[in-house]
Amino acid sequence: MIITLTTDFGDSEYVGAVKGVIYSLCSKARVVDITHGVRKYDIRHAAYVVGTATPYFPPGTIHLVVVDPGVGTKRRAVILKTPDYIYIGPDNGCFSFIEGVERIIEIPSPGKDVSSTFHGRDVFAPIAAKLACGYDMMEFGSEVKEFNKLQITKPKIKDGVVTGEVLCIDTFGNVITNINSELLNLGYGEVLNVSLKDRELRIPFLKSYGYGAEGQLLALIGSSGYLELAVNRGNAAAVLGVNGGERLVIK
Repeated sequence: MIITLTTDFGDSEYVGAVKGVIYSLCSKARVVDITHGVRKYDIRHAAYVVGTATPYFPPGTIHLVVVDPGVGTKRRAVILKTPDYIYIGPDNGCFSFIEGVERIIEIPSPGKDVSSTFHGRDVFAPIAAKLACGYDMMEFGSEVKEFNKLQITKPKIKDGVVTGEVLCIDTFGNVITNINSELLNLGYGEVLNVSLKDRELRIPFLKSYGYGAEGQLLALIGSSGYLELAVNRGNAAAVLGVNGGERLVIK
C-alpha cells in the first residue's frame, strides 16, 4: 500500500518522524514523498499540489497532507474517500480541488497526550498507517457532509476579456492562475495585456520558459493546463509582488 506525503516541512527532521511512525505501525507500507517543498503555511499552494499531483498515483493510494498553520486550534481534521484514493489532513482548504468525494470522516480532537504542534506525527501518520494495514476509516471518526474549500473566484470571459485570479506561487516563483487553456484562444508570440495589482503589463505568450530571454517576463500554459506568468530562470512572483489571491484581467 502506498502512502504519499505532501508537507511544508522542507529538509527537516519532521519528515523522518512522520515516516518513522508510519513504518512502526505498518511495516509493509510504501511511503512516497510528493513534496516537502510546499511554501510555508501556504494552503493555496498545498491545494494546487494535492489537486494536480495525487491523480497520477495508482488506485488505493493513501494521500497524507500536512500543511497545517492552524495546528492545535479548533480547526477540523478529516479523512476523505474518493473512488480511487483516501486523503488525510487538516480541513483548512488543502483538499479544495479533490473531486468525486464519496465520504467525509471528521477526526475528533486529540487528547492531552498528543502534541498540540505536530498532528502530522501524532494524529495523521498513525491513521494513514492503520488504514494501509486494513483498518476501516469509520474507526477514526464520524461521518459529516461537507469539507472546507478555498474561496476562489471562478474565471470568466466576456467580450474578449478574461478575468481570473492568482491561484498560487510554485517553488520556482511561477505565478499560477486559475485560468485554464480552454478560456484562451492564443497563438505563440501574441502579446497579452495584463492588469495585475494596479499595473498594466504587456507580456508575450510563449510555448515554454526557454523561448524567452533570460530574465524576461512571459506567459505560458503550464503542465497542469493553467495560464502561468513566469520569468525565464527567475522568480515572477518576486518581480510582480504577488502571493496568491490577486485578481488579474487579460485583454
